[in-house]
Amino acid sequence: MSNLNLLFVHEVSYEKKPIFEMHEFPEHLAAKGHKVTFLQFDEGFKFWSDKRLPKSKTIAGRVLPEVQIEIVTPHQFGIPGLDRIYATVSVWPALDHLLKSQKFDAVILYAVPTYGHQVIQLAEKYGVPVVFRALDVSHLIRKSILSPLIKSAEKYVYQHADTLSANNPAMESYCATLGGRKGNTFTNLPPLDVSHFAPKPRDEKLAKSLGISSADSVITYMGSFFYFSGLDTVVREFARVANANPSLKLLLIGGGEQDAELRGLVKQHSLESQVIFTGFIPYAKLPAYLQLSTVAINPMLSRPVSNTAFPHKVLQYMAAEIAVVATKLEGIFKTFGAESGVTWVDGPAAVLNAAIELARDAARRKAATQKQTTSVARLLSVTRAVDEFEALLRLPRVKA
Repeated sequence: MSNLNLLFVHEVSYEKKPIFEMHEFPEHLAAKGHKVTFLQFDEGFKFWSDKRLPKSKTIAGRVLPEVQIEIVTPHQFGIPGLDRIYATVSVWPALDHLLKSQKFDAVILYAVPTYGHQVIQLAEKYGVPVVFRALDVSHLIRKSILSPLIKSAEKYVYQHADTLSANNPAMESYCATLGGRKGNTFTNLPPLDVSHFAPKPRDEKLAKSLGISSADSVITYMGSFFYFSGLDTVVREFARVANANPSLKLLLIGGGEQDAELRGLVKQHSLESQVIFTGFIPYAKLPAYLQLSTVAINPMLSRPVSNTAFPHKVLQYMAAEIAVVATKLEGIFKTFGAESGVTWVDGPAAVLNAAIELARDAARRKAATQKQTTSVARLLSVTRAVDEFEALLRLPRVKA
């Protein structure tokens, strides 16, 4: 089959965002010989401290450094807040030029409020099919007075994309219902590079730098600190048991909107010696941090925004062969099920308590990780995920 010319569009920064499937699908498709262009929004750009990005540049892949991706950035002033509003206008000429000058076979759209309707309308003008890739409920990710408008943008995109691809069954159901879809609608699980997260010898120098000894039991959370993360409850519950368990450590890899609150809780309860903040860690170094873990957790609150999500962290924990305790969220539970090896519980406090129990039981952890490894191999092959997504991109153009 002939190679495809593909345009990916998202309203975040390709180079600044922590690595997840918005990097994996483009780069794995590029590795198969397809031409990939990525239209982004340079979030966080400040004219007084940052260099303005060129309109277009070619970069090495972040997941697969051997591939090349063309990055296109519409004009920005470098004034946060204002730039986000301006982007809804500045994207028109940038996108129109791309679609007019290049014969794209498909546009893969991740964006909703900033670029969503512009992509739908301009792609229609040039006869290019749009595949919307649904990862989360945009209007619920962050609390905002704009949430009703963002929800309207969601509905428009879900309804008018030629094809809708969700990353889990609960997300597919949500999109189909809100958008009243009658066109192509699928669940396509994301790719997971198991080899990148495969267990490696523990990095003792790293452990020492973080204050972790070989006698410690380490409970790890990795990812964004969203308001629905459940981490505030985890820290409070950890404070209740910390004094009686001096060799118990809580390792928090990442950051986000709860960062200041969590650090304040740690200081309030004098947990500085047992709760470790690392900030965001480069993708290449994540496996070394994960290998310091005894148990890994996903304590997200059960909410519409999290029940439709498919937390990449859980997949990466499983690939790293670390026993996982997670809130029983609809999307990920429907995908993996009760026999996946994951310990499913009802909320963040229960997550921490179950993780402590699991940390004390090596035999249970071994049995759990064996089941998890089987589940990952069965469901999350990179080859299968990319091949299925590629086939979807070749579907005939049928409007929803």
